[in-house]
Amino acid sequence: MTTDRAGRAAQAPPERTGPLTWVQRLWLPDAPDRQIASHEDNQFRELSLAVPLEPGSARRAVREVLARHEVLRSRIVGLGAEALQAVDAVEPGYEQVLRSVDLDGWEEAVSEARRTSFRLASQWPLKVLTGTREGKVRRVAVVVDHWASDGLGVLALLDDLASALDARARGADWVTAGPVEQPIDLALWESATPAGAAHLGRARTYWRQQFERLARDLADYRPAPVEEPPPGRAPLCFPGCTMTSVRLAEAANAVAERLQVPVAAVYLAAFSSAVGAAERVGVVGTLMLSANRLTPAAMRSVRNAVMSAPVVLAVSRPGGFAETVVRAAAQQTQAFRYANADHRLTGGIADEVLGDLRDSAVTSAVFNFMPEAALRGDRVPDIARLAPFDVLEPMPPRATAAARMFMVVLRQDRVTLTLRWREDTSWQHAAEPMVRYLVDLITHEATPGAEVPRYGG
Repeated sequence: MTTDRAGRAAQAPPERTGPLTWVQRLWLPDAPDRQIASHEDNQFRELSLAVPLEPGSARRAVREVLARHEVLRSRIVGLGAEALQAVDAVEPGYEQVLRSVDLDGWEEAVSEARRTSFRLASQWPLKVLTGTREGKVRRVAVVVDHWASDGLGVLALLDDLASALDARARGADWVTAGPVEQPIDLALWESATPAGAAHLGRARTYWRQQFERLARDLADYRPAPVEEPPPGRAPLCFPGCTMTSVRLAEAANAVAERLQVPVAAVYLAAFSSAVGAAERVGVVGTLMLSANRLTPAAMRSVRNAVMSAPVVLAVSRPGGFAETVVRAAAQQTQAFRYANADHRLTGGIADEVLGDLRDSAVTSAVFNFMPEAALRGDRVPDIARLAPFDVLEPMPPRATAAARMFMVVLRQDRVTLTLRWREDTSWQHAAEPMVRYLVDLITHEATPGAEVPRYGG
């Protein structure tokens, strides 16, 4: 915000302030007003209007959506454990998130907006572009900082925005889908109610049990040493590789249907087994990402709800992949239940119990499953769309990412696997064999009879 109007908005007292949710504390950058957070994690969606709108009507629709979702007009006050969220009034700041763009320059404007590194202490975590032609708004795009919203949250935002714009086009009042969960209200439940304290206690017990099992079963495992980077070298980057496959999606769906488990469990079991095979261990602890949306109000909320919880699986023995899949499905239920926890406490448990194993490949790899429902309106990256099926392709390096992360993007007719790693990890050389092994595990389980897959074979 740079205009006088924006300055007055930032100086005005907020409507209310409150603590951060556990999720917000997890994703909040250490210095939220210094543009350290990477723009690569920004959430983005766009829509085309069936009925072109007058710019004033579009602005009023945006205002109504901002009034409904407090997180979109929140700023961070303070740092570290003392940080709070401050919700500003809609007026006059809402017009500062809006930018009107002629459609001739639309792609350039969208690209610029998506590269925004939001200054979260002084700036709302949202940009809205309205694309105009002949004086009418015909397209709308939203960019939201990942601290504020995740993939499901940005879909809730898109649905509300489309509904509000449609109401304006019909000259009707906007009828919302129902109440939404506001982050401050959730944070107060987490930090100031007996129910929140009881939930955190159960979650801590779950995390400790998982890590204690890992520490016991990995007692003889020694992580590969990590070389110290030379002084003055450039920051480490995060390479990756990807594969898009129709046959793998069909095979995983067939396995899930036969075993009566969610298809995510099939990919999780295969990934854990691939990590175990690469590291030559019998058990693997994977941090499964989860969107904690357990009520209708939470489903309609724009807030970020993504957290992780440990899933501990014995590596699949030859011919025993189906058993590993069933165990993965059972553990996913627990992980979804207990992902919502204060990471400052669970991280302390990990440090205490795991020690030197804390950041190893067999205890810290992240598993992220993204179904079609979470991807609506998201364009398939060119590298995935244009690559031949079943061909493993390198990904452009990112500036930030998890040290080891596997993402499954499941669409109606195909699945895209993406592996990311920090360049100083062992995955620099193990990535391709791991992906090929997990593909072999799934396809063999769907069509048994051939020789049992073996890592590196």
